[in-house]
This record gives sequence, structure tokens and C-alpha cells, in this order.
Amino acid sequence: MFQKVLKLTLGFLGITAFAKDAKGKSVLLSEQKKKLTDKWGERFVESFENDLAEFEKDGATAESALTAELDAEMLAQYQADKKLLDELQAKVKQLEADNEKMAKSPAGGNVQEVNGGVMNQNAYKPDMNLSINKKYFAAASAGYEYNGNETVDTEELRTEFGRYVSSEKMQIFLTLLNPTNSMQYMSTIITDKFQVKATQANITSVLQSFTPQWTPKGKSKFTPLTIEQYPMKINVSIYPSDIINDVLGYLYDEKLDPKDMPIVRYIVEQLVRPKLEEDREQAISRGRYEEPAVGEDGKYKAGETLTVCNGYLTQLCDLYKDNTKPVNWLFKGKALGVGAQLVADIESAVDEVSPKYKNKHLTIHADPDLILKYSRAYRDKYPNTKNEDGQKVKVDYTNFTFAGLEGMRGSGAFFITPKENFKHIMSRDPKNQKLRMATQDYEAKIYGEWREGCGFWIAEAIFAYLPEALVNEISPAAEVTGEDGL
Repeated sequence: MFQKVLKLTLGFLGITAFAKDAKGKSVLLSEQKKKLTDKWGERFVESFENDLAEFEKDGATAESALTAELDAEMLAQYQADKKLLDELQAKVKQLEADNEKMAKSPAGGNVQEVNGGVMNQNAYKPDMNLSINKKYFAAASAGYEYNGNETVDTEELRTEFGRYVSSEKMQIFLTLLNPTNSMQYMSTIITDKFQVKATQANITSVLQSFTPQWTPKGKSKFTPLTIEQYPMKINVSIYPSDIINDVLGYLYDEKLDPKDMPIVRYIVEQLVRPKLEEDREQAISRGRYEEPAVGEDGKYKAGETLTVCNGYLTQLCDLYKDNTKPVNWLFKGKALGVGAQLVADIESAVDEVSPKYKNKHLTIHADPDLILKYSRAYRDKYPNTKNEDGQKVKVDYTNFTFAGLEGMRGSGAFFITPKENFKHIMSRDPKNQKLRMATQDYEAKIYGEWREGCGFWIAEAIFAYLPEALVNEISPAAEVTGEDGL
């Protein structure tokens, strides 16, 4: 990756080589620093100088990275990116045309589903000709409670829901599918494929003694892991007449004008989103995928939250039991200590991480309860030490920082891996995401579909501790292999 940044930087500066200091190391001249700072900022320049020094510390020169193979790789990447950009621009133009056509439709049109990817510039406003909005506005303005004697016309609600989704579609899905607590520590891949797998890794070494023959050395050794994404959905049943008072209370709390806060927005943001976020966090961490089951009546049964996908903890437990992939297991077959011993164990775990990762700012993804135990143990061991980083918990003299993942709470586990190796994947096409409403008598039914999943890119880049009780709980039926029986 740095070689590509290096080549682009040289091209931007219009040079083929850097100036050298007395030791023959590359340096940036003051005018070059200013040019780069004006373009990309001081943080880029500082990071680039550090990476440049790291690249040349073993005797290599920056110019040695400018190979024909790198030129060919960057050209291929450019062509692939340009093709993808052209496709996306064509889709955006089509979506803009669809939205422009939609914006010209009557306010009361019964639009139930819109396949769109950009937001309508005409902001959504409730249709005040509909009785549900008239009653809602009157109740909110007058300040009296809804007594339940009047029903809500669900057909009107479906019409209003369709208009709301059509004008705010992308914003709704950005709200519903926001990164969960765990996902903020992952890097995201956007793809239409149901499975992805790593295809390349860092070259281990290239330097060797000169011989008058071609003797390639840089053999990459890595074990790619398959990451899957799964089709998911929400089916939510709501009786609108039961929530009117809640909607009004929310309106007053938020100090919004009733005419700008339709009931459908409350349904999506206050009833669907919070529960969906909680469920996604649990599924993406501890889920184990099961094929949807058909009941005796020939109809599919509602699946449980933890059966929609294989979570990252589940995958780690399966890898532990399988024992055929070169994952770096920490304290395998042993339990972490308590008190001062826990502090020592964490420091020992950090020492086990491969040296090539130690210059990165790595995250120790962990059970929040374990982080609390470590913090208290550290406080007891060093009572006069003050935490200068606030809530951040860092291992002394390292680039390793703890992060509590809610999906791991109560597991007692932790794992260390670069963000680039911890992946979240989801479908790239917004038109594959749907949100719609159907009604029956007094009931409103909300439907939504999308695809996503998570996993790890390369086995060798995972350093993990799993309590055996957790492994036996999550992967009780996994095949046991290996010399130690684990």
C-alpha cells in the first residue's frame, strides 16, 4: 500500500527521486512539505515521513519501489475503479431521473415502495388532507390525550408511509443500518457477492544477495478466510391507535412542529430502529446461521435473531475447534488470571502479536466486563497512576487500546487484529434494499430486506483468547481436531 502512496506522491511533486540526507535517507524539502500540506494536510505529511523512514530503515530506497509490476497493478486498479465509477454514475443519473419523476406525483399518491438511492430534494411534508394527520396535528396542538375511541385509518397510513419512504429512502436506511457498536471497528466491503475471500497479502521479504539469475524470493504466506453475507429482513406489526399518545409525547420532547413529525417517522425511528440495532449487534457477534424452517402448515416459521448469520465470535469458536487454520491462539487451554496476574497476562498477550503489526494502532476487541476487570486490576497495582486518556484503556508502552464490543459482553474473550482484517460486508446496490408497508384492518405491517455479514480476512492476522466454556457453548457440535484435542 505504501508503495502506491509513494508513487502517487512523487507524481504529485513532479519528481522521480527524493533529496537525501548525510546518511543517504530520503527527505522532503520544505517547499515539498508545503505543497503536500496544502493538498492533504499536516497529518498526511507527518504520516508519510514516518512511513518513508520505516520503508528505508533496512537499506531500501524509496525509488526501488517504483517497479514495472507496481505500474501495471496501479493501472489495472485505475481501470477497475473507473469502470465501477462509470457504472455508479449511470445508476445515480437513473435514480435522479426516477426521483424527479416521483417528485411530480400528487402529494396524496399511493406510493408504497420506491427503488431509489438518492434523497429527493423536495423534503417530505405530511399530507394534511389525510384524516390521520389532521387528528394528529389537532391533538398535538391542543394538548389533549388520544382516548382510543377513534381508530386510525391504516389505508391512509400506508399511503403516507409510501410517500415518506419515497422521499427519504436513503436517509431511512442510513438510520436503520447504521454501524452497530462492533461494526465501527470493522472495515466495510461493498459487494453484490454472497461470499468474498482474500486474494493477496503482504510480501514477507525481497532482499537477497546478487546472483546473475532470476531467483524470486518474496513468497507470500497467508491463509484466506471466506466471509459470507446473508439476506435479512424485518417484519414488524404495529397497531397505530395504540401508539398515538407515545408519538405526541415524543413530539413534545423533541420540540418539533407537529406538521413536520409524521407518525410514520416515529414508527421508523423510535420503534423499529432501536430494536433493530440491538438485534443486529447480537446477530453479528454470536449468531449462527440456520436455514429458514417450514412448519407443518407448509409456511415458513419466523426465524430467531441469532440464526440470521454467522457472527464473528461464532466464527472464532469454530476456528478454535477446527484447529486447521493458523490463527494465533493466546493462552490456549488456560484461563486468564485475576488482579495483578490479569494485567501481566494482557501484557503477555500483546507481546505475542507479530512484530509487523506492532507499529500499527491496534484494537484489543474485548468483553466490556473484562476491560473493567483489567482497569480495576491496573488501578490496584498502580494506585498513583492517573488515566490521562479519559475512558480509553491502553496497554502501557504499546499502540494497543481496548475497545469494548457489546456483542462480546459476558464472553470473557478478546481478540487483536488490524481493522483491515476485521470485515463487514453488505450489498452495494441501494435498489436491493426495500422498505414497505401493508395494512389489514387496524394493523400496519412493515417489511424491510437487505444483505450483510462479517468475518476475518486472513487467519495469520488474528490473535485471540477464547475461554473454553465459551467455545463449548457456541460451537458444541464442531469437529474436534489437532494434537491437543482442541
